[in-house]
Amino acid sequence: MFAPVLFVLGALPLISCLPSVKAPYERRIDECTVPTQRKSWTALTSEEKLGYLNADLCLMSTPSKSGIAGAKTLWDELQYAHIIQVPYVHFVGAFLPFHRYFMAIHAHLLKTECNYDGPIPYWDETADVGNIKESAIFDAEYGFGGNGTGSSGCIADGPFADLTLHFKEDLNTTDYCVTRFLNDRGLSSASQENIDTCLAMENYTSIWSCLEGRPHGAGHGGVSGTMVNLFLSPGDPIFYLHHGFLDKLWWDWQALDLTTRLAEIGGNNTASRGGGFPGGGRPGGDFPGNPFGPGDNSSFVPPPGFNISNPSPFPGFPGLGGEPNKAFTDYFYDGGNVTTLNHTLWSAGIVQNITIGDVMDPRSGFVCAEYV
Repeated sequence: MFAPVLFVLGALPLISCLPSVKAPYERRIDECTVPTQRKSWTALTSEEKLGYLNADLCLMSTPSKSGIAGAKTLWDELQYAHIIQVPYVHFVGAFLPFHRYFMAIHAHLLKTECNYDGPIPYWDETADVGNIKESAIFDAEYGFGGNGTGSSGCIADGPFADLTLHFKEDLNTTDYCVTRFLNDRGLSSASQENIDTCLAMENYTSIWSCLEGRPHGAGHGGVSGTMVNLFLSPGDPIFYLHHGFLDKLWWDWQALDLTTRLAEIGGNNTASRGGGFPGGGRPGGDFPGNPFGPGDNSSFVPPPGFNISNPSPFPGFPGLGGEPNKAFTDYFYDGGNVTTLNHTLWSAGIVQNITIGDVMDPRSGFVCAEYV
């Protein structure tokens, strides 16, 4: 396994502990013999649902192993690996490949650390448009629990009602709960019309931009609370099912022309549009990724803790007072600002680094999964 490479975070921006840029690391990826099945949550049996939920609870109680400062559990490690590189895995060409890698890491930990051997579920969000609060995925017994309650919005029922998170946006640690503010307006961006528009795109940069727009904003905005925070969203376990849905859509698009699309990549390596969540994370924004929709949202009341004026404290976004951090950009091995198949995918030492080329076909290699 690739040796962990950590960043020392004092005053932002990050100070690198990385070695100077050299030839890419050696990658050792096991052969894929039995792909993991990925299924819609509603296609799982009750026993399979409970098995998956218990495996996530296992990650939340298993002590941290990678040496990440401040991490108490494996769940903390996953959230850290997302927080620390938000500007380099959102609004960039690596958005879809990174999240395919990130979900595979989550699935790998479920299997190796918690002995889970069942299917990996995704959330068919389109089926729940207009009825999010009644979705089976938010069932208190055979689901992820429902809405947040009270002024805090903390989850009040289900298996994750007592879940405590630790890492904040600046990687300082403090205890806080997972919040939700379920709303149909946000999830409406997962409409079949929007999905069909994305699947009709003709090249990678177009499908990436389309999926990171309305479909990406749908699950995050529909659940809201912790999920609408671009940094902290992996703290809510629904995150992995939401990105499972996005990954399935990317795979559906790839499958339309495997010869071309299993090797088609592109886009920029640093965020070309700043400001937190898609659409700037601000109600009223007209960018199609705004999870709360375009136009006048003056009646929208943001959940507690959602800072409209400055939703992103991380200075890595150009346009928000930060410059791209060479600790990351030089480590991508792209030879420039255009995303290539040789682009490094990094997980803070939780598992080995791999490249985008290693995850382009989810049926083989590191991902080793099939949608059924």
